Amino acid sequence: MLRLVTPLLLTAFFVLSTTLTTATAQTDNRTWDQGPLTWDDFTLMPAGSAEPSLLQYELGFAPVHDTIDNILSHYYLATARMIPGSSWVSADHRTAELLRYHQVVFDMLEVERRTLQRALNTADEPRAFQNMLYAASDRLNTRIASFRSRTHNGADTTELAAFEQQLRHELALLPATYQPSYTPHPFAYSAYFSLGAAFPFGSMGQAFTPGFTIGYGFDFFWRRHFFNAEAYMGGLDARKQLDFYGSHSILPVPYHFVKGQAYHLTVINFGYGHLLIDNTHMQLAPVVSLSFRELSTLRNYADRFSYTRLEPAVGLMFRYHFWQQHSFPHYSALFGSKRISERNRISLHSKVMLSYSSFPRIEGSPAGLNLMAQVGIAFGGRYLTVE
Repeated sequence: MLRLVTPLLLTAFFVLSTTLTTATAQTDNRTWDQGPLTWDDFTLMPAGSAEPSLLQYELGFAPVHDTIDNILSHYYLATARMIPGSSWVSADHRTAELLRYHQVVFDMLEVERRTLQRALNTADEPRAFQNMLYAASDRLNTRIASFRSRTHNGADTTELAAFEQQLRHELALLPATYQPSYTPHPFAYSAYFSLGAAFPFGSMGQAFTPGFTIGYGFDFFWRRHFFNAEAYMGGLDARKQLDFYGSHSILPVPYHFVKGQAYHLTVINFGYGHLLIDNTHMQLAPVVSLSFRELSTLRNYADRFSYTRLEPAVGLMFRYHFWQQHSFPHYSALFGSKRISERNRISLHSKVMLSYSSFPRIEGSPAGLNLMAQVGIAFGGRYLTVE
């Protein structure tokens, strides 16, 4: 279950001297990917400060809900911005050297943003993100303090150039943007519940009316192959009075289909299918099954009847995924300590199965095809490696 964390920002202020000056943050922003700083980015009017300039910035992170491959994904993005409306420079200090000095600080901010993003990408628990942000802020403050000391507040251009070169190298190594990529594992699973009907044909259709059925089952997928176990329960009414005798009994035993009487239908299928279509929208697969079928009534002793047999069945399964979501990724020893997300799905499930039914041990009994059609809801998931 995803735990949402309120977007968290740390605000810092940078001035040329060692004095820290506070200001009110504005809603405008200036990100590093918009290009190098210019003096036009310092829009706040100086208010009698003794300092020549002030650069205000924020570092933080926020949850993102984005659709990737038509599936809603949850992850976190590190954010960093310079705040023009809270940054200023006095008119007589708008020099290229001072702007270069502020650009180095802005580059440091971007390096920490990308470093924080890498930490967020590999974290297992959102509740730890706040500590990661505090650590990033501490690193940034320490680095800025070292930069100011070693360059003598920008006066030592040789040291300043060394910082610039180091930051260019770090920025080239750290990715600027992040969006999770998913590699599906072969294994998936689903469970479903459905409602439908059984339709007998041939002489079976002359003996029984169609009947309402309730079904439920489980699927286990490996790549495009899947195995399923399912059960259906329902009832069929006899259309007319029919009497039969067992053809393999020394003493004939009477069997009765009593007109209007309800007969219990139980079908248990063990099947195999191959997915012809398997994408983010739908699944389609032919299915072959071995069915255990029972038709019985125990209303009274005189009308007792029980018929059980194994019979093959073929069919078609179709699903439309109308809701999908990736869970927040976690490490899992089951998958080699990799970050694993689960693709959860809720699907419209439909299935049609056709089987041949007969009563081979009952002389003169009906036979024919039996069609079962079901529509319901399936709940499933598939594991994915997240990078």
